[in-house]
Amino acid sequence: MSTHSQSYVIEIGETQVGLVNRRADERFFTFISASAAFGALEGHRFATPGAAESAARQLAKPRAGHRLRLAS
Repeated sequence: MSTHSQSYVIEIGETQVGLVNRRADERFFTFISASAAFGALEGHRFATPGAAESAARQLAKPRAGHRLRLAS
């Protein structure tokens, strides 16, 4: 049994918003939020780190009447 895992930091610009991790026996990457602003993604599973980054970017898009501020 291998204990190898893969982890990738997810950033928007120069801000770390979370990371994804996948153990050797897992098929998907699990998102771990580094900021409350991205807590909605906490625990979500993604096929690739790029898919997790896309979801974070979508969440970070300002909505009408709302301003999202990323913690630094």
